[in-house]
Amino acid sequence: LDPVDGTFNYAAGSPMAGILLGLLHDGEPVAGLTWLPFMDQRYTAVAGGPLCKNGEAQPTLVPTDLGDSLIGTGSFSADARGRFPGRYRIAVLENLSRVSSRLRIHGSTGLDLAYVADGILGAAVSFGGHVWDHAAGVALVRAAGGVVTTLAGEPWSSASQSTLAAEPVAHARLLELLRSTGRPQ
Repeated sequence: LDPVDGTFNYAAGSPMAGILLGLLHDGEPVAGLTWLPFMDQRYTAVAGGPLCKNGEAQPTLVPTDLGDSLIGTGSFSADARGRFPGRYRIAVLENLSRVSSRLRIHGSTGLDLAYVADGILGAAVSFGGHVWDHAAGVALVRAAGGVVTTLAGEPWSSASQSTLAAEPVAHARLLELLRSTGRPQ
């Protein structure tokens, strides 16, 4: 449970904040809810079922031309340290900008993943590793026919420290781009 995803957005009065609830079984999301109350949007999914938006089943994702897509990226600082230092994050953003000039930093991982599932975003990249930020959205993206892995291409699990989500064709292309960027140093 993330009771306020996009906390800074919420505190600043931005509507890009929501409530995330993910149900995990053996570390894998089997159900997800992303409720964006200020935009009157509620996304739900159960493993094996469709993605639903405001109670209505949504179509599965179709192949995406990333050049014509919005790509959601996690917030970053050029001075960030840790698993994904600022220089690496800048390199990722630089390479993403060569694929799409429409990068977006919404400040809400839950919103980014729900919007990938809904086809609003062509992809989402998250440098964070908090399961409460990702579990609900992973269930949504998978229900919509998308792929979710770590930035290294490993299957996403509750222990993952990053997230890459997109429909399968776009995901494969972005994974190649991330591999060409190199490893975080």
